[in-house]
Amino acid sequence: MPSTPSNSQTGSGGYDVAVIGAGLSGLSAALRLAMFGKKVVLLERHSVVGGLNSFYSKKGIKFDVGLHALTNYPSPQSGKSSPLLKLCRQLRISLDSLDLLPQSHSRITFGTESLRFDNNFEYFVSQVEERFPKERDRFQSLLSKMAEFPAYSIDAEELSTRAILKESIMDPLLSEMLLCPTCYYGSARKNDIDFPTFVMLFDAIFKQGLARPEQGIRAILKPIVSKLRQLGVKRMMKSPVQSIRANGSRISEIKLENDECISADFVISTCGAVETEYLLEPSGASSASTEQGCFSIMESIFVFEGSPRDFGWDETVVFFNDSKTFSFGEPEGPIDLRSGVLCMPENYGAPDSGSRESKVRITHPARFSHWTGLEQNSYELQKALWEEKILQQGLAYLPEGKKQMDAFKSKIILRDTFTPRTIKKYTDHTTKTNGSCTDHVRTMYGSWRAAQQALAEAEKVCSSGFGRGGVSRQCFADFVLSRRAP
Repeated sequence: MPSTPSNSQTGSGGYDVAVIGAGLSGLSAALRLAMFGKKVVLLERHSVVGGLNSFYSKKGIKFDVGLHALTNYPSPQSGKSSPLLKLCRQLRISLDSLDLLPQSHSRITFGTESLRFDNNFEYFVSQVEERFPKERDRFQSLLSKMAEFPAYSIDAEELSTRAILKESIMDPLLSEMLLCPTCYYGSARKNDIDFPTFVMLFDAIFKQGLARPEQGIRAILKPIVSKLRQLGVKRMMKSPVQSIRANGSRISEIKLENDECISADFVISTCGAVETEYLLEPSGASSASTEQGCFSIMESIFVFEGSPRDFGWDETVVFFNDSKTFSFGEPEGPIDLRSGVLCMPENYGAPDSGSRESKVRITHPARFSHWTGLEQNSYELQKALWEEKILQQGLAYLPEGKKQMDAFKSKIILRDTFTPRTIKKYTDHTTKTNGSCTDHVRTMYGSWRAAQQALAEAEKVCSSGFGRGGVSRQCFADFVLSRRAP
């Protein structure tokens, strides 16, 4: 793989590679390309980097937009094979610089049934065997099957996890409880998840575990941006792409909404598969068809005085569902309160008895078309109404949550909620799309997996033998486009 700039003809003011989208995948691809001497321009419609994993401040309080959990927490058992360690090596980021705080413990709750887990996989196995003793042997067989499955291969067959679980596990409740966290943290399928993704997420969540940088997502974004600056990558913020123009099977140029045109030998788009196809001119330049999804989320964040442990809440993440059957898809109403994810970021790391501000984050499936179609006044009223319902429903899944409702509400100093409308405004992602990793529930898993694939595509661009002329749709990097002949 060459380490010097290529001899490609970029033209006047042209670039070797244009990367669309400054989320984690786009940032990672741009950085890797620059490390190998490529002339790179990074195009981002927003004023800050991070995409679906960014940050903002409100009334002096910092919020991570998406970061619930950084999965693939490197354990002594994983060693150098940890996916997170591999990505850090590729991006030349020190793992120690992230100041990772491991989870306390977390829970999957379906009605009155619960499975607990932490960063010790054997504890989770013991929980499954204790709650489902008749499934012990079948669960072990499932673990063996997953261990042998080539999930990390880009070419891995996309099988139905529900179908495989039905064949492997007799008790449907256990199957549903295993599906819930993996669907929320990375599925683009309705009421299902493709098996390779399930295996990777199962490893990421349960075998390796959850952590969070002490400074949140900023601990990851800042060193990447600093390295991009050092390597001369041109970052064009507030530069939304209007179209990607193709001439036959070749890319001719990228046109921005301000009418500026960008020339590049290769284009890596990380803005979403559906969204990228919308940008292609003429329509249908892509050889692959995409299907627009309809699933999105609503998340309410409640900032309060003190610590969750003041109320006896010591868990980090709670996946909850009100029945034995898990439904994952577009809700019929504005929000589906039947299931969701509750995260308490301050419960990462050791208990802190000091007085401070803490957050409770509660996420539910939401109907994209409903929230994007409301007039502003109606939108604000409905958001406030559902925010209160979300609080009532979410706290019910915490110990003595209903009894402590009034006491907790008296400690709230700030509320903030983002809806599918918010996601559309700041990312231009229309919905969660099939075939791409547009994970609106926003763990770090989906984004790091997208980054991993974007890095793979970047390294193909760096290799001397890469010369595909067509528009190639990718599973996670979404698109790699070339203006060079095959």
